[in-house]
Amino acid sequence: MSTRSSVAVAVGAARPADGLTIWLLGNAGVLVADARGRRIAIDPWTSEWLETRSAANPEPVVRYRPARLTSEELAGLVDAVLVTHEHPDHLDPGLVPALTAAGVPVFLPRGCVPAAEACGYPASALRPVDVGAAFDAGGFDVVAVPAAHALAGDGYGSYTEWLTDDGAHRAVGYLVRGGGRVLFHGGDTVMWRGLTERLRAAQVDTCLLPVNGRDWLREDRGLVGNLTARESVDLAAACGADVLIPIHFDGVVGNTASPGEAVDYAAAGHPDLTVLLPGRTGVHLPSTG
Repeated sequence: MSTRSSVAVAVGAARPADGLTIWLLGNAGVLVADARGRRIAIDPWTSEWLETRSAANPEPVVRYRPARLTSEELAGLVDAVLVTHEHPDHLDPGLVPALTAAGVPVFLPRGCVPAAEACGYPASALRPVDVGAAFDAGGFDVVAVPAAHALAGDGYGSYTEWLTDDGAHRAVGYLVRGGGRVLFHGGDTVMWRGLTERLRAAQVDTCLLPVNGRDWLREDRGLVGNLTARESVDLAAACGADVLIPIHFDGVVGNTASPGEAVDYAAAGHPDLTVLLPGRTGVHLPSTG
């Protein structure tokens, strides 16, 4: 049995008594299921579009390891997809046919709608969201929060929010409530002033944060960076979360990281924080309330 199909079987068979079960799909992709069988995916990258040379993708990437689900498997499992921003390892153009055929709604920041339509999504499939506005996605209560995912042009390490000319956000993170848990999926972001307080006010108990970091060489090539492993641990601890799940460490070759650094750093400085790496069977988080 392949890794992909075995994960699909595990997701389909999961019946948590309470709380949530979470799977990592590769890169920033995650799948979340509750005890009522509702499932959503955030930032799934399941197709080979980004790895295939085409007029729309003249410089294909090398993926560190395959996605854990095929596009068709994902489309058959989830009730909704949430996309944090339009980079194709998050808004996967090759996933469009499967999600559209299955009628799965795609929630995304309002500033990403033109990019999604350029990928082939019909307007009827898209659910634009605004920062701060609550919405229901597949039975989960969700709020989008800002992300700092644009180079500010002020030298190395200077980042800002990614906005359209009229101020719509092109990159967000998501607060997700369900199963007696409060999750924060950071999408792609670095720290920004007020993020810790925003997460603490929302009573986040589980953070899913990127750990691939940033450096001068990548920024010089136009690659917008993310939180480092240590920064993600510090953020999760500072906002009062109990659990950190590292993401964005096994995507594109040349832009990966070691989640083990988060484990080591948390063990040394934040021993109350649990760092988890869900495998084939996912990880169950019991209800906290």
